[in-house]
Amino acid sequence: MTKADLHELVDRLPEGAVDGAAILLEEITDGRIDPEQAWFWTREWQAKEREADEDLAAGRATTYESDEEFLGALEADMKPLDADS
Repeated sequence: MTKADLHELVDRLPEGAVDGAAILLEEITDGRIDPEQAWFWTREWQAKEREADEDLAAGRATTYESDEEFLGALEADMKPLDADS
């Protein structure tokens, strides 16, 4: 995206979105958000973050006490179905 593209997007913003967009741009230009990490604030990514939060709240997540425990579970899940035969 070019700055010209960005200007066009700003011109198309509904009035109610101007403040939110300004906050995000200010955070980036002031160095509080790394421009390389701005993808985190996209609509799609934030929707997935909300989905993950809902899964956690509903108990649809597994937590592990250590890296080793996680890797052991991952290896068990990746084991071929006929490995025990």
